[in-house]
Amino acid sequence: MDHLAAQQVVTGEERAYLRFRVAACVGLVILIPFTPALRAQNSLVYLYLLLLLLLAGATAYGYLSGRQGAHSVARAMKWMLLPDLVVVAGFTFLFHDVEDAFYPVAIFLAIAYALVARRYHTWLVGAAVAMAYLVGHVLVGHDAVGLWAFIGFKALGIPLIGAIVAASVSRQREREEDAVRAVADEVDAKEQLESRLAELQAVARITETVHSSLDLDRIGPQVLEVLARVMGIETCSLLVIDTTDSETVFSASIGGAAGGGPGTRAGAEGPEHLSCRTVCERGTALVLFCADDADMQRLRIADELVLSAVANQLVVAVENSHLFGLTKTLAITDELTGLYNYRELQSRLTQEVDRATRYESTLSLLMIDADDFKSYNDANGHIAGDRALAALGAVMRSAVREVDMVARYGGEEFAVILPETDAAGAFVVAEKIREAIADHVFAEAAGESCCALTVSVGIATFPAHAVDKESLLREADDALYRAKNEGKNRVRTPQGRTGFSASDTIGD
Repeated sequence: MDHLAAQQVVTGEERAYLRFRVAACVGLVILIPFTPALRAQNSLVYLYLLLLLLLAGATAYGYLSGRQGAHSVARAMKWMLLPDLVVVAGFTFLFHDVEDAFYPVAIFLAIAYALVARRYHTWLVGAAVAMAYLVGHVLVGHDAVGLWAFIGFKALGIPLIGAIVAASVSRQREREEDAVRAVADEVDAKEQLESRLAELQAVARITETVHSSLDLDRIGPQVLEVLARVMGIETCSLLVIDTTDSETVFSASIGGAAGGGPGTRAGAEGPEHLSCRTVCERGTALVLFCADDADMQRLRIADELVLSAVANQLVVAVENSHLFGLTKTLAITDELTGLYNYRELQSRLTQEVDRATRYESTLSLLMIDADDFKSYNDANGHIAGDRALAALGAVMRSAVREVDMVARYGGEEFAVILPETDAAGAFVVAEKIREAIADHVFAEAAGESCCALTVSVGIATFPAHAVDKESLLREADDALYRAKNEGKNRVRTPQGRTGFSASDTIGD
């Protein structure tokens, strides 16, 4: 296990350097019997063994240092240098008469330091090795001047070769580092491109989803799910707030994040671990994104751009939904009174007749007309007449149930649909409406109270008086004209078909 650990923290150059030292130790041991000088003098044998011991000890120290951590061999080499210099000087002295056999080892020592040590140390190490090499020859005591010149030239080559190798290795390492950086940059660029592509695709999907339907309650969770997946967030919520009245007009959440539904008031604080951030302000719309504090801190600039793009699309969708709702409301609403209009009355009456037929239940229809409304207009003006019509609608709405439908049939004529109501029940509702209107004081154009209005009411009930929608309308209209002809300000049913046990007439 220790060997494997050393392999993990020692570089390739350091391993090669240590292996060469081991090989040098083994080789020098083998050379002992084949060295004539050693056989001639026993003192040289002791020197040889001492130098070999120094070399082996420094090598062992290098191996031990390699187990301490990364680049530890390079740090240990400064302590190995002194015994190495002694070894160079000693073996140069011993092998000077064998064609200077230890000179290549001296060169390799300089090269080894050039490979492992820092570049600016290379000249110093090379110079030290060259001096050790020269010291070995000084111990020999050469006399020839020419030989010393040759030895000096060889000594000069030791640091020079080390420097050349160091420069070459440095350039190679720089190229390798550049290649590694280029690969890393390419990988980062590819990851960023893939991330941007995923974000663009997500924005496209969200935009398509947002504009595919005006039902924001349905598409909200879908939008948030795609958004959360892109940003790697499990719990979050998105809210659109109308800053005019601080009302939440849209909200969606996933993963249990708190968020108010449409119609709730903004400003309530959620769970403590959630934080909210404004991602878009457009007109009176404010978009908030809420998520866990840790997730919020991890948001990247790209995530914020995606959030901003989605928020803008969401605001447009909310505006479109609002406009659609407003258009739909206008399409089925009478502008003056705020009641349902004639078209919606016809559609709703068809539905209610079909439902009453299917479930064999009852359905009543009231036709209501303001008495002498032309005279009221002539006396008070058309502006007061419009206000009176609006007030008539408000009184009728207040006198019926929520399930009942009040509509403006046309002019000063109104209709009320009463689901699940028989003729007797319809008579009670009609009387309630008639009395409420008779007791109401209407205002003239200037806003001052002026006079009263009355209404005549005709009742028709399905299936007591009619068998379909058309006959129900006809019978109710006939009952209305009967009330008009019999003195106004009264309730009537179709002639001779009361449909209930109570009296079908009411006096002034």
